[in-house]
Amino acid sequence: MGVMVGHKRISMTCFAQVFVAVLGALALSTSAGAFDEGPFPDPGTQSWQSLFAVDPMPEPLGASPYALGDGTRFVTTLKGELAGFDVGRVFIDVMLSEEGYTVDYQMEQRGVARWFSDGEATANAAGLFGPSAEIISSYYYNFDYDDDEDNQRTELFRGIGDERLRLWSLPEYTFRQPVSVEQAAGAVDPLAALVAVAFTPVPAGVDPCDRRVPVLDGRRRFDLVTKPDGGLVRLKIRGNDRFRGNAVRCRLTQEKVAGYKEKNRGDIEGDIWLYLTEVPQELRTETLRYVPVMITGKVGLIGASLKAKRPRLIAADGTVTELY
Repeated sequence: MGVMVGHKRISMTCFAQVFVAVLGALALSTSAGAFDEGPFPDPGTQSWQSLFAVDPMPEPLGASPYALGDGTRFVTTLKGELAGFDVGRVFIDVMLSEEGYTVDYQMEQRGVARWFSDGEATANAAGLFGPSAEIISSYYYNFDYDDDEDNQRTELFRGIGDERLRLWSLPEYTFRQPVSVEQAAGAVDPLAALVAVAFTPVPAGVDPCDRRVPVLDGRRRFDLVTKPDGGLVRLKIRGNDRFRGNAVRCRLTQEKVAGYKEKNRGDIEGDIWLYLTEVPQELRTETLRYVPVMITGKVGLIGASLKAKRPRLIAADGTVTELY
């Protein structure tokens, strides 16, 4: 699903998922391959487990297994623009407590994007933090819809101390390249990666843009990497109810690790920047220090952006702090 600009197919779904850490592409979809590399051993067998860190399941869990207490929520709508056109919205609601997190995400295409697709995506996730805000257990569910003939449901779960992940998918995933237990060690799901790269604190003396987050989406293993690029900048996003204030500018890249055909292991085309602003002092916690307010990118002369509208923090007692 996407928009044609010149000879390039620009995927709104992929671009939106950059923001939730599925760095499929800014502009070009990065498929894992067009044909099977198998046949692979049957799931559950020793041969399968030597190749893959996931165990496909016949039925989903159906819901997060965690009972989390209240925390501080970050809620915003991100307006997507591509080459100057309105192409959609991303709605996010992220809750972070001392114990864990939840994420609710929805993407819908609008404007010129609907000339090519009516695609939508919804996802939710939850997980538990360790003593240093590292994610030690996580649940993830995603539903990508293009039409009745083209949709995908995916569920991933990693329990505390588990090396292997539980995977359910409908239609069932076709596996193309292995991702081993060693390669998947410490990897989080795409929405947990959003929490790790854009919300949680960094150690004292470390730049908030200096992060590397290992990610596994069920078939592919990659790293999301942010690096400082421009330091503290003053944002004055045009439009009503937009964020205006200081933010750190981070360069965001994806490094593919496993699960890709060799010819698809190259770098993502284009440049992407993530902008983070600090949470007000009175709302900061051991698991919440920053929130994302904008992401921009460029492929050649084509620019794209996701800009926060009505970004706000909602404390556990219901107190609302507007960031616009």
